[in-house]
Amino acid sequence: MMIQFVYLHGFASSPQSQKATAFTQRFSELGLPLTVPDLEGGDFKHLTISRQLRIIENTLDSFPGASFALIGSSMGGYLAALTAQIRPEVKGTYLMCPGFNFMKRWRSSLSGEIQREGGAGLIRVFNYRYNKTMELDLGIFEDAEQWEGVNFKRPVPTRIVHGIHDETVDIGESRKFARNHPWVDLQEVDSDHGLLSHLDWILDDCLDFFSVQGLLTV
Repeated sequence: MMIQFVYLHGFASSPQSQKATAFTQRFSELGLPLTVPDLEGGDFKHLTISRQLRIIENTLDSFPGASFALIGSSMGGYLAALTAQIRPEVKGTYLMCPGFNFMKRWRSSLSGEIQREGGAGLIRVFNYRYNKTMELDLGIFEDAEQWEGVNFKRPVPTRIVHGIHDETVDIGESRKFARNHPWVDLQEVDSDHGLLSHLDWILDDCLDFFSVQGLLTV
């Protein structure tokens, strides 16, 4: 079985993020095929879940006949989980602090910003890719509603690694997801949302997980 690995970066991040770069380097050293699509698509202001999923699906379509193992960070983890439900070619997922329950969490955390915009349909959020605050259209939340009903019933082997000090996505989201899906294995680590303090361990853990699932031979 030919396996193509795909890394999905987080919200307001990029294929050049520290974790994405580390995964790219490690997989290259091992001669493993890793693709890191740019999920922003050149238009951060109009970012949506649906548009990112189309980019991911186009990436998968560019490897006809392949099976896939997805690696996702934060929002990329949520997108990986969604993709695994709609694309049977996905055989395993490795999720780092996945951003489950996206719409509720973001509407709550940004409620003040939305009010200050005076109904203009925009919020201002910090974009780590550009190291500055940028505008984001509120259409991202309207779009996200259609994905709230995904039941995640397809049993895809999944490993979640989540920092117990995560202040961006509460670890309770991953605990609930793992509790309700018996094919999900959750590892809690003494780190924050970025997980950079455990980066070397995570690289090894990801490779070990995919090896156990029969998706990796090095």
